[in-house]
Amino acid sequence: MTAIVIAAIVAACQLATGTIRGVVLDTRGGVPLRRVSVRLQKTERVTVTDDDGRFEIDQVPAGDQELYVSAVDFILVKRAVSVKAGETADVTVVMAEGTGTYTETVTVVGAAPARDDPTTPAEQTLRGNELQQLGSVLVNDPMRAIQTMPGVVAGDDFRGDFSIRGAGVGRTSFVFEGISTDFLLHSPQELRNSASIAMLNGDVVDGVSVANGSYPQRHGNRTGAEVDFRMRDGSRERVKSETTISLIDASSVAEGPLGTTGRGSWLIAARASYLDLLAQQLYPNQADTVGFSDAQAKITFDLNARQQVQFGLTAGRSRFEQAPGDSVVRNFEGDVEVGTSTNRSAIAVLSWRYQPSPRLSLTERMAADVNAFATTDVGGGESNRDAHDVVSRTEWSFAPCAGVVFEGGGEVRWSSASGRQTVRVPADFPPIPADVYAASTVGTSAFAQVRVTSSTGASLVPGIRLDHWSLASDTSVSPWIEASLPISRRLTLRAGGGIYRQEPGLIELKGFGGNLSLAPERAYHADVGLESRISPTVRWQATLYNREDRDLIEPPEIGERLLGGHLQPGSFASTNENALDGYARGAEWTLERRSPNGLSGWVSYALGFNHYRDRTNGDIFWGDFDQRHTVNAFGAYRVSDRLSFSARFRAGSNIPTAGYWTERGGVDFIGDARNTLRVPVYSRLDARMNRTFRWDQKRLTLFLEALNVFDRTNVRAQVPSVDSRTFQATQLYVSMLPLLPSVGIRLEF
Repeated sequence: MTAIVIAAIVAACQLATGTIRGVVLDTRGGVPLRRVSVRLQKTERVTVTDDDGRFEIDQVPAGDQELYVSAVDFILVKRAVSVKAGETADVTVVMAEGTGTYTETVTVVGAAPARDDPTTPAEQTLRGNELQQLGSVLVNDPMRAIQTMPGVVAGDDFRGDFSIRGAGVGRTSFVFEGISTDFLLHSPQELRNSASIAMLNGDVVDGVSVANGSYPQRHGNRTGAEVDFRMRDGSRERVKSETTISLIDASSVAEGPLGTTGRGSWLIAARASYLDLLAQQLYPNQADTVGFSDAQAKITFDLNARQQVQFGLTAGRSRFEQAPGDSVVRNFEGDVEVGTSTNRSAIAVLSWRYQPSPRLSLTERMAADVNAFATTDVGGGESNRDAHDVVSRTEWSFAPCAGVVFEGGGEVRWSSASGRQTVRVPADFPPIPADVYAASTVGTSAFAQVRVTSSTGASLVPGIRLDHWSLASDTSVSPWIEASLPISRRLTLRAGGGIYRQEPGLIELKGFGGNLSLAPERAYHADVGLESRISPTVRWQATLYNREDRDLIEPPEIGERLLGGHLQPGSFASTNENALDGYARGAEWTLERRSPNGLSGWVSYALGFNHYRDRTNGDIFWGDFDQRHTVNAFGAYRVSDRLSFSARFRAGSNIPTAGYWTERGGVDFIGDARNTLRVPVYSRLDARMNRTFRWDQKRLTLFLEALNVFDRTNVRAQVPSVDSRTFQATQLYVSMLPLLPSVGIRLEF
């Protein structure tokens, strides 16, 4: 009798349990994720996914259960599951890399795509974990993530900017939430050796796409590369937050659904540095200090199945304080000791998207941005500027039939800027006004292109852009064409070219040295490349490029030089001129593996030549960003669900020391030829380890990083002191980061 009772009890208990069986997939690509921890919250039972991303937990008590799915470098996912007695609950869990947003949808392509546009010859996209790993623990900066991308030149440890194919950030198109803007950097302006950081927390960036050469001119007004930043949406699943603390800053992100129906989401982020406060306490009046703070917000709401509205915002402030005795600004009277410099910016974008049918879509955007900076030197001289943009933009696409897509749009942009500068001539005189200006302009533009794709996968994309600027009364036409041709199942030929124009800025037209007769700068791009898919996750790409630059604007000459054996001071009476003609030519090669499992990353090499002729004085010289040899590499490996390692390596033959400098017998002198002296070779290896710890409903990630692992002495150029008798230049170079360990933590709720 007792045995029968025991057997009945056991049978009843078995009937009161079920099984949870499932698979964990990567949201970008649908790749099964191995080595992912799956924990049953009520019982604390834990299992790890196999090589196929699958897991199974048996004898789960019937009823509502909650799974906690965790892997280092991926978001923490909480999934509710209903278990019925005697049955198996099948679940699919989708995980996003980095700090992405939880979603239950997945695009099955076998691997995360490395490009956004299939016809652009040289384009690459960073997403999720790559942005985090490359952004550095020391400061979570998506600009520094870009510095390790193929073909990108960056040899200054203290600056987040870079150059691509000999063109610096001033000729690069930066796009934020579909709107081009000049104000995405924390950088004290008009200071040659100041630091710079992106005014965008890497934890809220969904992706960054970089097109090195020819690309469709949806935004235009730049002759160089295009960089597109996209903010991610907030979580529609649940309210969650995370806090990250590093050696120089702290940031916090909070996000969650709008309402209870899951039709929208919100996201708020804030970040602030405290390195400046530490430096002031430890080295009062002895060290330069840079402090910054910024905030981002995004709201997304589905009006219905066909309409969605979004609002995106980023705003920030930075402040630079110079230690007494340091001279970094070249002004009318030479070097000026800067006291403080502040920079404030804000960009807001409101979007409405309407898709009445799968073939037709329409996007309307309204945007506004503002920038203000002020610099004060120790003698009371000031330099300040305010700039504003208001933008209305329309984009549309229409696919009348399979293989044909028409795309176009238009934009109206009202821009204004004003500035004032006072100087001391001589130094013991009161400051006097030297430059006061105010200007505004209305820019109107339109673009259109058609993408024709054959059944074999070949594509042809011709396009045209029209621009008109009211202040200079310029109207320009800029055509382009892109094409891709599959040569075999794994090999694709891509080519592109076009005319790219850049209108003079308001400061160049109306500010110091302003010239209303300036013409737009021009660049003629031509790219041809081969891409081979060795496997779904491995590819190599090789690109040849040629860019012919015409009418580049050269500002008034402010640097000394030797002329006829005599020291010639810089000229301050000249005006901006369309002075420079030249070229950028070279080749780029990349081998990469993109996968959420195993080793992921790339190695790249770029050979480049950037050369100019100045029509005003006859100078023939290598460009300021001419770097012949560039090697960039990145690798990341997830060892387990809790541990991952990554490393990034950058090396370059380095750029010219901008100006008229020469070297004799190991000593630097001012010279008579421009850009003949080069900054010594740059090389830096950084390594990083991520380790997660879980308890209850929280997760902590510890980041350990070593910058410049081999403690290599890299230098940057600065404004030197020049002996007017011997022409010797001292302190032309200054050392940058030594071996520097860094630590950071992230706490997720």
